[in-house]
Amino acid sequence: MVSAVITTYKRGSDIVKRAVESVVNQTYRDWELTVVDDSPSDWEPRDDVKETVLGFCRKDSRIRYIAHDHNMGACAARNTGLKHASGEYIAFLDDDDEWRSDKLELMVRKFEECDGRVALVYCGCVFVYDSENREKKIKTVFRKGMVFDSLISRNFIGGTSFPLIRTSALREIGGFDEKMRSSQDLDVWLRLAEKYEVDYVAEPLVFYHCHDGERITGSPESIISGTERKLEKYSEYLKTHKPQLSACTMELAVAYANGRRLKAALGTWFRGVRILPFSLFFNLKSLLRVAKWFCLSVKRS
Repeated sequence: MVSAVITTYKRGSDIVKRAVESVVNQTYRDWELTVVDDSPSDWEPRDDVKETVLGFCRKDSRIRYIAHDHNMGACAARNTGLKHASGEYIAFLDDDDEWRSDKLELMVRKFEECDGRVALVYCGCVFVYDSENREKKIKTVFRKGMVFDSLISRNFIGGTSFPLIRTSALREIGGFDEKMRSSQDLDVWLRLAEKYEVDYVAEPLVFYHCHDGERITGSPESIISGTERKLEKYSEYLKTHKPQLSACTMELAVAYANGRRLKAALGTWFRGVRILPFSLFFNLKSLLRVAKWFCLSVKRS
């Protein structure tokens, strides 16, 4: 069985309904669904969201609704879903995303083809630009096996809506780190990849909606905090793996630039250059990214 978990925060009932329906319409039928509402208790539309989900609950006993008393954060909400999961596998769905109807069927089948060393199966996605009414298939990097070394430099697995995870493995690593303000998904993938193999289904099975609503990835300070914590958590590993340390350091420089902290961005970029001074193309490319994101951040203000 698959335990599906939708976490929602200050999202309209129509969008949450769309996410729930994408689970209900799965061709794979052995699932349960927990909707965890992490919106503030005084957020007015919360009652509409609750009633919408309870409408599904009345029709299907596999669906449950859980509301936090107060906003606790995305990681805490996902851990609430993990706590109530009874399936062999668990899959998280952000409230503004959708699954293709055969996502769970294809991913469970992939798990059945693998051995017990695989703890996570991921897939490709389609970006949906709501304001422009258009879609774009994203070119995903597909890698399998022990992927920690490449994953720490680039999150090719994607967000929490993408993978199917072995529930026991996720519990073994302690679930989501509630101190992470961003890169919460990558942190979990890395901790799984330290111990287990990953695999993939090379198809776009998730519709990732790009819009002006609230996403943790939209907060520059949260991105900075998450990137800093990643460097801290994996500092011992990074000390002996210079290419990965360089990539993570340049990622932090770009995060500072996105937060309009130009002095910190340039200082971090110079620190990255000192790690691999002869990687001229990579260092120049990173500097151009710093300049690009600083200019975009100024344009936003």
